[in-house]
Amino acid sequence: MPVVQWAVQIGDSVEARDGELGTVREIFDGPAQSLFLSTDSYMRVVDRGQPDLMIPFTEIVDISDVKRVIYLKRFLGEINPLGWTRDPRQPGMPAVPFFPKPKSAAAVKPDSNGSVPPRARVESGAWSPGAAAPRLEPGKGVRIGDRFKPGDRIPVPAQYMCTVCRFRKHSRQMLEENPDGRFPPAHHPAALWELEDLRP
Repeated sequence: MPVVQWAVQIGDSVEARDGELGTVREIFDGPAQSLFLSTDSYMRVVDRGQPDLMIPFTEIVDISDVKRVIYLKRFLGEINPLGWTRDPRQPGMPAVPFFPKPKSAAAVKPDSNGSVPPRARVESGAWSPGAAAPRLEPGKGVRIGDRFKPGDRIPVPAQYMCTVCRFRKHSRQMLEENPDGRFPPAHHPAALWELEDLRP
């Protein structure tokens, strides 16, 4: 079976399946991970605040020539069991534990329809400041994500959910219980009913 010779370069970024690992600082040959090879190529990946990782080329899935990013087949949680923090050139050294950084929240970007998710409400009930405005329900004066107290008049026929447990209830079901057109009692103490987005 032919082995792909990946063109890894110093300075390339390295990404696991669920996060970034750092930058390639060194390429070296070490002991083989397979019975069919005499030596394996390794890359030393460096990231600030993390131990150096010695990753064999056999873990590479793809390399983006345009972005200069190396993609691996493993997840961040597999790094410690694989012992990538141990230098294969020094087999007696213990592996240093690797602690994956939590994924940073991506900036909110509009989707293809130009819409963005609703902003979180502050305790007063007002919209919190921020660039992302809540979406308008088409043709209605309410916004998706708006919250209503039990006893408020149901503004539009739609699906609403409990803000505590995400239990969903359609306004048709609410009107069967409350023919006066008002929201039923809270599903949980201090819970509100939130207008849910059912658009495709």
